[in-house]
Amino acid sequence: MDIQIRNYTPSDLQAIQRIHEQNGIDYRLPALNRFPVNKVLDVDGMIRASYGLQHTVEAHLWLDSEAWTDAEGKWAAVKALDKEVTEDAASLGVSSIVCCVPPGYERFGRRIRGLGFKEIRPDWTVFTKEIRDEVIT
Repeated sequence: MDIQIRNYTPSDLQAIQRIHEQNGIDYRLPALNRFPVNKVLDVDGMIRASYGLQHTVEAHLWLDSEAWTDAEGKWAAVKALDKEVTEDAASLGVSSIVCCVPPGYERFGRRIRGLGFKEIRPDWTVFTKEIRDEVIT
């Protein structure tokens, strides 16, 4: 048995689409050509698995809670910052932005829907994996 892990090539797309459909997970296959890292497991010339990473970033907001403006002024600041950050992220090839809203900030979570954020599927668990600087040397 010849097993190789190698970089994805566009000729692998059809096999990955087949696997994606076979798994029956109800989400659209992303544009794999935009993934900066994508590996395939090739077993005897057949693609049996693929593992890719797309550019997703996590949003962090620091907003002064003092009375420097009213609530609408603060919201206007958030919207202006979001617009600038989203444009910069798009120019860097970022595919998506994740925003984690802590307990007690549910109202903010409802408001950011107006910025294009939507809840990740309630039946899915979202995990994160940090890649520390000392690993990437």
